[in-house]
Amino acid sequence: MNKIERDKELKKHKFIVFCSDHYNPLGIVRSLGEEGIKPIVVLNIEKVKPYLIVKSKYPAEIHEVNTAEEGLKFIIEHYGDEKECKPFIYSSSDDICQLLDQNYDKLKDSFFFFHGKTQGIVSKYLNKNDINELALEKGCKVLSNEILKRGELPKTLRYPVITKALSSTLFAWKDEMHICNTEEDLKQSYKEIRSDEILVQEYIHKKNELCVDGFSFNGGESVYIPYYSNYLRFSDISYGGYILLKQFEECAEYCQLREMLKTVGFTGIFSAEFLVDKDNNNWFLEINFRNSTWSYAYTFGNVNMPYLWAEGELFGDINDKFELLPEIKAISEGEDYVMSVQNGDLSIKEWFRDFKDADVHFLYNKNDKRPFSVYVYLLKRIIKRTLHME
Repeated sequence: MNKIERDKELKKHKFIVFCSDHYNPLGIVRSLGEEGIKPIVVLNIEKVKPYLIVKSKYPAEIHEVNTAEEGLKFIIEHYGDEKECKPFIYSSSDDICQLLDQNYDKLKDSFFFFHGKTQGIVSKYLNKNDINELALEKGCKVLSNEILKRGELPKTLRYPVITKALSSTLFAWKDEMHICNTEEDLKQSYKEIRSDEILVQEYIHKKNELCVDGFSFNGGESVYIPYYSNYLRFSDISYGGYILLKQFEECAEYCQLREMLKTVGFTGIFSAEFLVDKDNNNWFLEINFRNSTWSYAYTFGNVNMPYLWAEGELFGDINDKFELLPEIKAISEGEDYVMSVQNGDLSIKEWFRDFKDADVHFLYNKNDKRPFSVYVYLLKRIIKRTLHME
């Protein structure tokens, strides 16, 4: 079956983007739209007031719901009886990823969605300790860690250490991250940590991070990782918003990730992150069993993962003759501006040079301009405030 015939078959199905408003799922909407697919968006407005996806030209329908649970109920009630043309569901956040996983048995006969081989297995590996153990089993380098109750001190780790929430499904999980150079630093951090249990991990000053995005189907047997990325800017406790993608070649990390995905039986879009130390060792950090922010850069690089995953799910294979680009510069405008200019690392002039030099942006899009035009007012306010400070 050629691409035209496959397109025709795929477009008989509904495509549902189940998300909160963010430029991550906006990338899914745009990727599908560029293939001539008008997705249905089920938008959870519980925590984020919508202003990006609602302005995109690509959605066929947008349905606002007050909670993720309400959204899943809406999807099942309105689209769960189309078994001849099962709809595709896309997720871009860990809470929705977990919700779909916990309802695997209810959804599996009526929808294509990101999932593992059994109900609950994805939720298990959203836990940082469990995914670390799996990574170690498959041969990855994994940083030493301990799970501690709030207030406890490590028994085996040496300082410096970094604290992390056990799961990224917890609300405000990024606030649980603290770099502690001494025991006293850790005691002070506990005053801000809200979780009853916390992952405390040895801390290594990173040279960079190695990040890969990919997709899999056939229960994790078919895995595609076309590009990898390094950060052109980053901080000690955070990834940056300015990245460089290059072609990914088969290596130890590829084989390790493939084996991990096969163990989970994962079908869907995923991303994985490794910390690169000063000696160029790659230390496993995490796998996200969902679409990630950088996914749309892959679409620019001729690998439209939302479309290709659906093709693989429906037909069991894909046309994998990708015309990969040598490299791609991508910038997450708002996030990178705040990190770089607001923090005083770059001048506005330097930042705009990088903005113009980027091949792909996650807000600005010449074919879908309205989301950026809504955002630009907020960006102007930030710039005005920065200029006033200077």
